[in-house]
Amino acid sequence: MMIDYTKIMKTSFNILLVIILAVFVAGCLESKKTQESIEPINLVKMDGQGAVQRLGTGEIAGFIYWEPYPSTAITKGYGKPLLYSGDIWKEHPCCVIAYNYNWRKNTRNADDILKRVALMQLRSVEYINKAKNSGSPDHEELINFSMEFGGLSDRQTANMSINDVEFVYRNDIPKETTFIERIQDFGIFDPGKWNQSGYKNASDYANSLVTNQYVEWALANKDANLKDVALKEPVTIRYGYLVNDIHELPFYVAWRKGWYSDVGINITLAEGAPFQNGAFEMQKGFKSGTVDIGSLGIPPVIIHRINSNDFSKDDARVGVIAGMNDEGSVIVVANNISSLKDLGGKAVGYPGPGTIQHVLFLMAADKEGLKVSY
Repeated sequence: MMIDYTKIMKTSFNILLVIILAVFVAGCLESKKTQESIEPINLVKMDGQGAVQRLGTGEIAGFIYWEPYPSTAITKGYGKPLLYSGDIWKEHPCCVIAYNYNWRKNTRNADDILKRVALMQLRSVEYINKAKNSGSPDHEELINFSMEFGGLSDRQTANMSINDVEFVYRNDIPKETTFIERIQDFGIFDPGKWNQSGYKNASDYANSLVTNQYVEWALANKDANLKDVALKEPVTIRYGYLVNDIHELPFYVAWRKGWYSDVGINITLAEGAPFQNGAFEMQKGFKSGTVDIGSLGIPPVIIHRINSNDFSKDDARVGVIAGMNDEGSVIVVANNISSLKDLGGKAVGYPGPGTIQHVLFLMAADKEGLKVSY
């Protein structure tokens, strides 16, 4: 009797294939079951100081916030960094400089003012990026500015904070378009408001919102003596910014070093400034007409120019003239947490809905297939 080895090999291969497929399917089902059994992460709105304190007392399992709050919690030993925002999205745009559309419309020399604001941003960014180096003659001055603006009491935290942030002056319109697309994906826009806005898509919106024309003027005049490019007549600007936000340090540097005064711009703080978060600055500052120019996260600008707008008045319309920083937010967790999955069913602090930290956390959770609750 002749044995058909070819037939035996085919049969064995088929049996092995069935076993492999069965193991694979079982593993997938188990993975899906495990994923579905993870409770949603509970996002809780709180201020930065509160987030640091509540992590220290164990009331929350983590938080996502802007610098210097992450560095403060880390240096105090309350927690550890789980994800830097650059791990979620490398070189993502963060804070920007925006102007109130109604202010621009009603101010005769608004474009001249905005050009010089962009120049202040460029000068400050170049100063900061050089002074970050510990060997720079301006390093200690920069650390002092960081401590003042960030409400910090120790130099280690100040140094850690500024090194976690990439300070910029130019807008990255394609990346800002991506933010709009992700905000659409997460269903954050009010559908009725979006329809009223008339924008065709994310790219259409981004190009209406953001411009680099003022930065181009600043680049052309970057080496000029500030007195030579000063406004012919001094003006007063009501400026808004976020409380203790190291992301917005370039504004503070230019203000403290007197550069704004040199170009004929007198800065006065807008009513309510510094604001708790960017969403609040949009709603209580730009929309109410108390902020002429301000710095805040790009997502609050994107979201509230749609959601908070009364389109019969177009009263929440702003324009973005310059970048302020990239990256610089951190998900900080208790020392016994090792992954986002470990945060399931636990409370995590964040600045509030519609902030950049909110959108970044949603992106991180979505990548892991995790849900959030409020």
